[in-house]
Amino acid sequence: MVLMAKSCFALGDQKEIQLTENDETNSINQTFALCDDQKGFIRCAKGTKIQIISSNFGRTDTHVCPGGKTDTSTCRSETSEIKVKWNCNGYQTCHLHASKSIFEDKCPNYSKYLQITYQCVKEPQVQSEGKDLIAFHACTHRKLYLHRSTPINIVYDAAYFNNGSAYDTHTGFFTAPADGLYAFAWSSLVAERKIFDTEICVNGKRKGLLACNNLVNPGMQSCSNTAPLILQSGDKVNIRAIDGNQLWEYYSSFQGWKI
Repeated sequence: MVLMAKSCFALGDQKEIQLTENDETNSINQTFALCDDQKGFIRCAKGTKIQIISSNFGRTDTHVCPGGKTDTSTCRSETSEIKVKWNCNGYQTCHLHASKSIFEDKCPNYSKYLQITYQCVKEPQVQSEGKDLIAFHACTHRKLYLHRSTPINIVYDAAYFNNGSAYDTHTGFFTAPADGLYAFAWSSLVAERKIFDTEICVNGKRKGLLACNNLVNPGMQSCSNTAPLILQSGDKVNIRAIDGNQLWEYYSSFQGWKI
């Protein structure tokens, strides 16, 4: 059963609402939903932290958030759970926005909602099997000038952090230290009349694409994408340009973390 926030506002209302404050440790799962474009937050009692059990932006129930077209039960965003976990796990308070600009819109013709199931725990299980956290965030520290239509691996050579040392700032490759589910995100900033289309690869094979075509625009353009990947220990992940001639420094980055 999905419990709606008290005094649930109409679709499109921007007023922020509190979903719940959970005062119990290791309590029964709490499940709530924010209707399309609503903002809200969840909060745990002092001494406990949020642990997200599941999350989905889309529609799997015709009765939740009535209004608009609701006759589907199979609409699921593939990245919403990863994004909500990354934003909320381990915090006492987490602010949320049920927006298609944040999550994938898998059913544009239907009314959607963000559904969250979570617990408040003393030790949120944000890591698996007690292993150290694996996460990195790197950027390019200088402009890159390339020849178009020449595939080339991109080296993000300046690391803001590299916990676990799985990313190599000399080669641009992330090497999975263990089997599991990982999330990767990359962004590109290109100047006017420039292009920089890229792909994310695992062991040299394409697993996702990002188009950043700015050839007809008079100003800068920023593009980004996120890809969840199931990896085996030793798998190598990198970003490769497939059609690009310039990449702006510092604002172009590559991030990854083990779920």
